[in-house]
Amino acid sequence: MQFKRWRLVATSPVVNAGLGLALLFTAVGCSKKAEAPEEAPKTPEITAGVELPAVWSTRPLEGKVASIALSGGLGGLLAVAYERGGLQLINMEGEIVGEPANFRLKSLGGGHNVTINGSSVTIFPGITREGELKAYIYGEGLLAPAQVDMPVPDIHSIAGVCTGEMRTNGLMRLAYWTTTNDRVLQTGIIKEENGEFTWDSGESTFTDFPIKSCAYTSDTLVASPRATNAASLNRGDFDALLSIEEGSGLRVSTDLGMTSTDIDIRDGITVVAPDQPDALAAKGIMMAGGYPGGVIVLAGETEPGKYQAVFIDPSHLTLAGSR
Repeated sequence: MQFKRWRLVATSPVVNAGLGLALLFTAVGCSKKAEAPEEAPKTPEITAGVELPAVWSTRPLEGKVASIALSGGLGGLLAVAYERGGLQLINMEGEIVGEPANFRLKSLGGGHNVTINGSSVTIFPGITREGELKAYIYGEGLLAPAQVDMPVPDIHSIAGVCTGEMRTNGLMRLAYWTTTNDRVLQTGIIKEENGEFTWDSGESTFTDFPIKSCAYTSDTLVASPRATNAASLNRGDFDALLSIEEGSGLRVSTDLGMTSTDIDIRDGITVVAPDQPDALAAKGIMMAGGYPGGVIVLAGETEPGKYQAVFIDPSHLTLAGSR
C-alpha cells in the first residue's frame, strides 16, 4: 500500500491497551507489518477546500513564538512560550494571567485542568532548552506558573511531547521522543499520588522515520516526520488532525491521514491570521470564551515585526452534523 502525506502506518500493532489503539502517520508507504484499520473512521473525509473565519486575536505578543498550548475546563488558558525565553498565560478573554515567568522553553504539550488535593489547577508539560521535561502549574494561590519536575525516565534529552485526555485513573496521557532516539515514542500516564507526580510507563512506539511532532486523537497516538506542529480537534463523532509544516499554512485530516486538505483562513475586519504560522493549538470543546464549536489558535507574524495569537472558529467542521 502506498499512502500520501501523513498516511497511516501501524508500526507497532497495539502499543498500549490502556491508551487505546496506537497508530502512526508517516510520509512513506506501509511497512510489511502494517495493516489498514478494520473499521472506517466515523468522521467523513474532507475532499473540498475548507474556509474558516479568524474571529479574534491577542494584542501584539512580546516576540516570536516557540510554542503554544491550550487547556480546557471552565478556566481555559493559552500558554505562550517565546523563542527568546519567557512563558505567558492568557485567558480566553484575552487577559494576561499571572505574573511573567522567565522559563526558557522550546516546546509545550497540551494543557490539562485537573483537581489535586481539592484544588483546581492547570498543568502544561514543557521542554526546557536543556531538554528537560517539566510541568508548569497554575491555579489559585499562585502568582505565576510554578515549575515542577516530570518523573519520566529520560531527564536531559527530551525533543518533543504531546498529551491526551484521561477521564479516570490519571491526570493525562503523555508521549515524548528524545534527541538521542527520535524514532521512538515513549508513552505513559502521568498520575498524582500524595501530592507528587508519578509516571506509569507504557510500551515504546517504534517508527521508521525521525519524529517531528505527535498528537493524541480520541483513541489514537500519531506522529509525523513532516509536520512541525500537530493538534487534534475532537468533538463528539468529529475526530480530526490539524497540522502545519515549515513555511506552510494549516491543514486538516479526518481519515487518519489518508488525505489532508488545506484550510483557508478568512481574515476579519481587524483580525489577520499569519500566512505561515509558527505554532498551533486546538480544542474541539472549549467551555471558556464563547467558542461553541471549539477553537483553533495559530501564532505567528501577522505583519512585519508583529506577532499575535489568532483564534479560528472551527464550527463549520465540528458542528456540521448538528445543522
